Amino acid sequence: MSSPPRSPSALVKAAFHVEHQIETWSYRLRSRLKLAQPPCIVPYRGYGTTRACVIKARVLEDRHGRATGTSSSIKQRSLVGSAWVSWKRYMTLEIPGARVMARWGDRVWEGTTDEEGFLDLAVEPPEGTTSGWHEVELSLLSPKSGHGVSVKAPVLVAGLDAELGIISDIDDTVIVTEVTDLLKRAWALFLTDHRTRLPFEGVDAFYAALQQGSTGHAGNPIFYVSSSPWNLYEHLDEFLALHRIPAGPLLLRDWGLSRHGIAPGGGHGHKLEKIRSILRAMEPLPFLLIGDSGQEDAEHYRSIVREFPGRIRGVYIRNVRHREGRDAVLAAIAEDIRMAGSQMQSVDDTVTAARHAAGQGWIQWKEVAEVQARKEEDEAATGVLERVDPDPQSP
Repeated sequence: MSSPPRSPSALVKAAFHVEHQIETWSYRLRSRLKLAQPPCIVPYRGYGTTRACVIKARVLEDRHGRATGTSSSIKQRSLVGSAWVSWKRYMTLEIPGARVMARWGDRVWEGTTDEEGFLDLAVEPPEGTTSGWHEVELSLLSPKSGHGVSVKAPVLVAGLDAELGIISDIDDTVIVTEVTDLLKRAWALFLTDHRTRLPFEGVDAFYAALQQGSTGHAGNPIFYVSSSPWNLYEHLDEFLALHRIPAGPLLLRDWGLSRHGIAPGGGHGHKLEKIRSILRAMEPLPFLLIGDSGQEDAEHYRSIVREFPGRIRGVYIRNVRHREGRDAVLAAIAEDIRMAGSQMQSVDDTVTAARHAAGQGWIQWKEVAEVQARKEEDEAATGVLERVDPDPQSP
């Protein structure tokens, strides 16, 4: 069974309370002494339906003028330079209690950021809102700045043409990361950028086919849920764009001390909460869940299938590495999911998943050939194109 999110201990709660108070006092003192940097709003992709949407953003001190260096190629930097860029990416100063105004058409709302500077604002879209991407204007009401702080926050609205939604993990599902190897995981997090990381072969074509659905123009919404920190949002967003992987809301994790505990650590139960939030917001749209065999994706997805009967059409688990006993565990989970009224497929590559999806009527059959072609292009580009020897006995 999947591990439930661990409740933080009394010590962790007390430590978080103390840290929050210190950060609040520190910001007020630095503001009075004119030492605080100007505030900025970092917009994230929101989502919802024509009935209700969630607007997401974060208010931070603009320590680096929003020029954090995340769009500069770390390939061209020294190890020290790469570490410096990474440090700037992770060292953020949040502004709790900031008041933000959201304007969408003729409708206006106000929201307040939480202890970590996050804004989560539930809104009702204007009359006549259509499906697709929309922009909501976010303006900072307080703290006051010498210049007006305003940004556009994208919001994805699913329409009646959508056949299903897709929720995908990122690490070792979309991006080659090897998260179970701590050294390689650290290298990926701290010493790479969006140009130096690689997607799994054919992922762009497969996800595009899922987005297009059985009609070729369904506009199925895609969501990405990850244990990576929010500090990597821009990095991951640029990665998806660079590799032509369909854009979608990115739901990440706040690293450090919070009211929920200490991260990273404590498992990946936070993914369950994010997936639940998506399913509730997009009701009654059915979903596909995509993950990998390296962490607890299969266990979490089994829990979701049981909690939302009839909502999960299928589960894909990418086999990224073989661990002793893991195959038997995955087989048992697949049977549990089948008994709960859904299905789980363990796949070795993207083409296998695409063939199955076409057989289920979730994508068009012609897209399987496109996925195969893109997979071969990706393999050729990375020098790992698989070739079959017609005579395996020959030297």
